[in-house]
Amino acid sequence: MRAPVYDLYQKKQDRLPQGAKSAWLRTFPGQPPADADDWVLVGKERHPSKWTVAAMNEKGTCYLEIPSWLGRRPQTPVPETVKQLAESRPAV
Repeated sequence: MRAPVYDLYQKKQDRLPQGAKSAWLRTFPGQPPADADDWVLVGKERHPSKWTVAAMNEKGTCYLEIPSWLGRRPQTPVPETVKQLAESRPAV
């Protein structure tokens, strides 16, 4: 049995919901989304995950939104005391 194949779309950056880094939509081949102007066809997904297959079987589409905070690396601030200690130490 062959793995299912779906069309994979990415939402245009200027149309993303507030707080989303990216949004992805999978549809059955040849069935573009209703608001096709908001989406760009990326290609075919030939080996979907079991969660994608389950969502497609249940709803007929699979929508996934990646939150913007997920793409950022945490920036740990360096306390001023650590900076002062590093500057006051003599070079070896």
